[in-house]
Amino acid sequence: MRRNPITPRRNQKQIDFLMLDDVSEVLYGGAAGGGKSEALLMAALQYVEVPNYAAILFRKTFQDLALPGALMDRAHEVLSNTSARWNGSTHTWTFPSSATLTFGYLDNENDRYRYQGSEFQYIGFDELTQFKERDYRYMFSRRRRTVGNSVPLRMRAGTNPGGVGHLWVKKRFDPEGRRRPVKSRRFVRALIDDNPYLDADEYKKSSLAELDSQTRRQYELGDWTDFG
Repeated sequence: MRRNPITPRRNQKQIDFLMLDDVSEVLYGGAAGGGKSEALLMAALQYVEVPNYAAILFRKTFQDLALPGALMDRAHEVLSNTSARWNGSTHTWTFPSSATLTFGYLDNENDRYRYQGSEFQYIGFDELTQFKERDYRYMFSRRRRTVGNSVPLRMRAGTNPGGVGHLWVKKRFDPEGRRRPVKSRRFVRALIDDNPYLDADEYKKSSLAELDSQTRRQYELGDWTDFG
């Protein structure tokens, strides 16, 4: 696992996630509160000391990106006191090495073509079950590197069960472990209690307890059962 001095604190499941450089695709998560967004951000920052390294993190909409505590906000907390520079027009951090971390969204039918001429070595999707499979698969065409560049090509995602993409994500990553593992694809299961920085008991009692039983099982237990 490559360590970077600007990487925020990590729990053990996040460390497991970060150590999978040799795996093409990794899905992190299951339950809410397992540190998914932080894990995706940490992974994106692992190679920012490498010249011309390019990473991008997606949410479904720009509004999702811009919410307090969401990906862009968390990145500002980590990077605002470093030598990285923020461009609000392109939603991109640029590092002294010339590496970049960009934030994007894929809300509408043709949004994926906005990135048609782009090249990334790291592509991350936060809340993958909110996306359509074709958008996820299309972004593989943007994952490439130049000759002599040894940075690993990584596709990473975090999500809870449920959402419009529940079935395709479940089929692709097999989070229940019912099939023979695909060498190039992994699922790292993370639950609320795996995150020592969250007040798990209070979150379960005062927040998740208000959900309907199906959604609560998805968010609290990471239950990938297909509900009717």
